[in-house]
Amino acid sequence: MPLFERNKAVKVNQLEGNILEVTAHMKDNFHEIKTVIEFDNTSKTVIDARAEMITVPFDLCLEVCARMKGLAGLRLQKGVGRSVQEIIGKKQGCSHLFDLTMDSMKALVQAGDFCLLPAEMSFDEKLATLKKVNAGICHTYSNLDRNPRYIGYDFWSDNPPGDNG
Repeated sequence: MPLFERNKAVKVNQLEGNILEVTAHMKDNFHEIKTVIEFDNTSKTVIDARAEMITVPFDLCLEVCARMKGLAGLRLQKGVGRSVQEIIGKKQGCSHLFDLTMDSMKALVQAGDFCLLPAEMSFDEKLATLKKVNAGICHTYSNLDRNPRYIGYDFWSDNPPGDNG
């Protein structure tokens, strides 16, 4: 039997047009916390954010939920982690809200820059787009000049997996 267990899940839904909603949920031995962030993928800006502390060890934990509203207007760009830390982290915030928000930001990048690529885009265009987003943060995308063989998710229906041009 585990001494401690924590599970997290993140889900991104497209509400309408380029508006995305990301829900992050964490449950461990002491907490159950849910965050919801609405995001404009065109402007890369948070529209609204909220948190629900379902189970927490102390009543004071509930006080930090209101800080999530401070994420509205935040742009998903370099340095976003520092901004999130200032708004909902440190001693006035909650490390779990910070972690869930950062997990959400990463999921927004994946959904907004991967899942929403137009179906009519060629394989090479998709790969170039993904390289811009992931080079510098991913071993594979930083080394595409080595011509890796694609073996994963069949996102590119116009080319068979492993056929990269």
